[in-house]
Amino acid sequence: MLPLTLGDPARPLAARAVLALVFGTVAIGWPRIELGEFVVLFGAYIFLDGLAAIWSGFAGEHRAERWGFFAEGAVCCALGILAFVQPFIPIVLLYLIATWGIITGVLELIVAAHLRGSVRSEWMLSLAGISSVFLGMLLLTVPGAGSTAVVRVIGVYGLAFSLLLFLASRRVAEEMAGSADG
Repeated sequence: MLPLTLGDPARPLAARAVLALVFGTVAIGWPRIELGEFVVLFGAYIFLDGLAAIWSGFAGEHRAERWGFFAEGAVCCALGILAFVQPFIPIVLLYLIATWGIITGVLELIVAAHLRGSVRSEWMLSLAGISSVFLGMLLLTVPGAGSTAVVRVIGVYGLAFSLLLFLASRRVAEEMAGSADG
């Protein structure tokens, strides 16, 4: 029988942090990125982030935590695939990214709420969820913004999200080391 967990829960959070860091850095640093290139970059990022979220679900210790990560992973993978197979006009892509931000942010907030009291790092996951929802809402309020500005805003989000997930992964690792010592 297979074990219900796949290792240390800090590792998938750290992997997601690295993915977000690479995505954010490329989105900000790529001069004159074309829409088609950004669609590929974004689609690859959310698909890989979805796989890492599913990994988080397998590594999680709490049933609600698992459900939230599995749902987030499924949404990210589905939207990542959609970004590759469906040619987008700019406004549709903007709404896709906004929808992704809101849905995944809400799921991150649900996971954080279920973790409340069982781990000390749930507030970092809450901030990551809030930042995702904020990105989605921001994109919905400025649909006429230039594509370069939108890409840069999404890139800054990627860097902030990366920092929050990295800090959460470090805290989870410290908590696990502390519980192993005690």
